Amino acid sequence: MEMVVAIAVVLIVIVALIAVTTISIRNASFSRNQVLATKYAQETIEKIREYRAMVDWTTFTENCEDPPDLPSISSTFSRTIACVYNGDSRKITVTISWTDAKGTHKSELTTVLTKWK
Repeated sequence: MEMVVAIAVVLIVIVALIAVTTISIRNASFSRNQVLATKYAQETIEKIREYRAMVDWTTFTENCEDPPDLPSISSTFSRTIACVYNGDSRKITVTISWTDAKGTHKSELTTVLTKWK
């Protein structure tokens, strides 16, 4: 009887350790993807800012959502760019999303660029 109880306790401890390890790995993977997504969004906003500086305002506003030479991102992620016109400014929202075992996640950054030339 004592042997059965000892085996049961050992099994409970092993199952608990496996569960904690699995959750830790999943959380680490999510954190890594969150950091990468934010980095990709920052790089995209910087490229859009550079594009605005290189071309005239009309060209920029026409191609705001699809500027040339965007940095590449991992195939795990997808990128969307939304540009909302507001007079002499554009509200730029870059969303980087990815899907994992827990569902779809996103990192979203927004900035406002103005007609400054």
